[in-house]
Amino acid sequence: MLFSIALALLSSLSYGFSDFFAARAAAKLGVIRTTTLVYVFATIAVGIGLLFVSGTWAGGAVFWGAVAGVCAIIGFIGFYAGMAVGPMSLVSPLISVLEAVVPVCVAIARGDSLPPVAWVAIALAVISALLISLQRSQQHARIAPRTVIIAIISGVVLGLSITALDYAPKDSGLTPAFVELAVGVVIMLALVGVAALSTRVRTSLATLEVDAEESHSSDVPRRTALTMMLVGGILLGASNALLVIALQHGDLAVVSVIIGIYPLATIVLARIVLKERMSPVQASGVGLALVATALLALATG
Repeated sequence: MLFSIALALLSSLSYGFSDFFAARAAAKLGVIRTTTLVYVFATIAVGIGLLFVSGTWAGGAVFWGAVAGVCAIIGFIGFYAGMAVGPMSLVSPLISVLEAVVPVCVAIARGDSLPPVAWVAIALAVISALLISLQRSQQHARIAPRTVIIAIISGVVLGLSITALDYAPKDSGLTPAFVELAVGVVIMLALVGVAALSTRVRTSLATLEVDAEESHSSDVPRRTALTMMLVGGILLGASNALLVIALQHGDLAVVSVIIGIYPLATIVLARIVLKERMSPVQASGVGLALVATALLALATG
């Protein structure tokens, strides 16, 4: 179990770093273009990993990888849509927490067995994900019903993507991760193709670019943005590969809540690169995340 916890932590860090670099690139190159190419690079990275990590192409591995791919890309697009209409300080925590809670609920429903201390740690990890994701916002910020629906759908399907990967055969290696990303690429390319033919779809996708264009990171040089996009894609591929292996060796509930603290890595990079300060609430979330991880290691090790 300690092995799976370590892999989940590495996956969470990789997810957070990938989000940071991809977001910075999207501010310069556009959300849809960046998302598509990040997925392409991630698929290539996992494809290379398949040359070194054995696995099977059984029906279960391909099927559940495809299900995860559909859920993940819907969640990804919903995440950007929710963040575009904001407020981010309310949308981001809602998506992050639901992404962690859904697999936990599935694990409970199917009767997964864990020590009581582990469930306490899982609850702390979920709370820490909420606190870490909270951002400074204007007083009395409100969230529209439409935005709530988008955020809920995004968080739920992202959680279901993790759950789907857990149902893939334990001997499938990196196959589910590769299929998930490849399906995402196909869907994004299809979306771009439809947008080229439909003004309505093109206009809808354009709304996802609002926050990126207003971001202070839009002054990133184009060459730097391209490099960030490449790095973001490689890290996304690495995080998906680590997630699949962690699920194959550990419990769904434990792995999912550790993955849910991925905003921590984004915050750390923002502090180092952009000189952003961590709020007291976020700092308390970091402390809770460390306590939760330690408890999980002790309870399941």
